[in-house]
Amino acid sequence: MIDVSTNIGTWRNSCYNASVEPHSNISIISGRASPSYVIDGESIAVIDVCFPSDAKNILTFVRHTLGRDVNDIRLIVLTHSHFDHINGVDYLSNKTHAKLAVHSNAERYLTGNQATVFVGWKKFMQYMVFMVEHGVPRPSISEAFSMTWAGIPGIRKGIRTKVDYWLIDGEDLPDHPEWKVIHTPGHTDDSICLYSSQYNALISGDTIINLRGRLVLNPLLRLDNEAIIESLNKLKQLQVDVIYPGWGPPVFGKDILDRVYIDTSGK
Repeated sequence: MIDVSTNIGTWRNSCYNASVEPHSNISIISGRASPSYVIDGESIAVIDVCFPSDAKNILTFVRHTLGRDVNDIRLIVLTHSHFDHINGVDYLSNKTHAKLAVHSNAERYLTGNQATVFVGWKKFMQYMVFMVEHGVPRPSISEAFSMTWAGIPGIRKGIRTKVDYWLIDGEDLPDHPEWKVIHTPGHTDDSICLYSSQYNALISGDTIINLRGRLVLNPLLRLDNEAIIESLNKLKQLQVDVIYPGWGPPVFGKDILDRVYIDTSGK
């Protein structure tokens, strides 16, 4: 049986909803656009930080819900370099001095040496319409000025935070060996997922998303159709009972990767 939450209205926000998952060492912070995931262990890792306001909510959650010092956040991981996953990184890094980990392909994007790939106006406008339809709030004026506006396709703009770990496929996540890095190109060439065989859990980034209650291979701003299908086939070799996606609530069920909808149009 597959359990796919359709409560997108709650998920899309309000600025701050959070839950501690009983199935793993993950907590979910529902960001203004994309969610952040908090891995709680001897130290804390944060996966993706959309806006500075999301970073503030993460700090509040760590202090008041987990009851921990924010300096226990030792690692920030980016699943890829798109703007709706990285623009709170500088704020969170400044407040915690956590180290930053990204896939090695992200170097040219995060340093500002190259813009993330612009996949065409049609795909970009479809993405913007999707954001509007799902009520993603625009940043406030103060937040707009505090952001680097990095990761917007076609615009060469990097983040200020230095990258400490360039991740490669198959290696353990620094300080969290129960999570393994899986390189899953297709949405972008630097996309990664994180997999835990201990929890049979997958943090899928924007490779797989919960789109209007359906688990799909992300069609939004997709770079490479063939590569993303190959990435899904790679993930199907894993035992996954829960997916924490880059959009929407988590999904639970046996053989859930076999139920991922594949739209090869890349729209």
